[in-house]
Amino acid sequence: MAEEVKVQELGPGRVSFGTFLLKILAGGAGGIGGSLILVVIFVLASSVLSPLTGAQEGEAIQVSPIFTFILMMMIFLSSTVGNIISTWLIALTERGKYTRVASAISQVFIISMIIFVLMVPVYFITSATNITITAYAVALHIIISAQVSALILEIVSNYRYALVGVYGITFSILVSAGIMFGLAGIVSSPQVLLFVALPIVWGSIAFVQSIFTMIYGWIARTYDKDFLSTQTVYGSDYGKEVEVQEEPETPKVKDEEGANFLRHN
Repeated sequence: MAEEVKVQELGPGRVSFGTFLLKILAGGAGGIGGSLILVVIFVLASSVLSPLTGAQEGEAIQVSPIFTFILMMMIFLSSTVGNIISTWLIALTERGKYTRVASAISQVFIISMIIFVLMVPVYFITSATNITITAYAVALHIIISAQVSALILEIVSNYRYALVGVYGITFSILVSAGIMFGLAGIVSSPQVLLFVALPIVWGSIAFVQSIFTMIYGWIARTYDKDFLSTQTVYGSDYGKEVEVQEEPETPKVKDEEGANFLRHN
């Protein structure tokens, strides 16, 4: 009996409806976990952070450096914890896909530190000019850190279909940004965005990326073409082969002892 040859299916792995729901819950739960840390720090330091809730639209309020420092630490801790928890929980929903979770989480922590350092001057500038704008700077910080964290998870653990993750996460960030800007126009105080940003962003990442993955998988299988695989080449790259550099041969050591033995015998 001839052995059956197993053909690898085109496109990323299929996402079942149960996995789809679990990913949304995982992303939302991680975002809520980060928001809880935000609330706890905000309550403990409410006296220092009072300008954040008392500011009116267009009003310039003088704030102390202590306010800016506590705000930065509050956002850093909440976003970092939320990103790590969301990354870990989403990875648990597809263990076969996300295999290098520890490496991804380590990189998420490192990039969170880098983003925090880069955002420090932004916080000081916005808090010194208009405290209302600081809320939008915080939203920007949360969106960027969440997007980069999700991209790291896709690239580190799923290299072949990293481009699928890039497209899906980019679309999800656009959706979450639209939701947050919509809320900013509805609610009277934009500071509310601080507490809903993480759940919205991570919930959108899990939802939109899963939808995009399912749609792309269907397209790849229908047209029998893996458009977004990192192994697929286009344009002038088509037909190129990876050049393998041959290592120089190691010169053979002359066997002097054997030659001397033959000369004397």
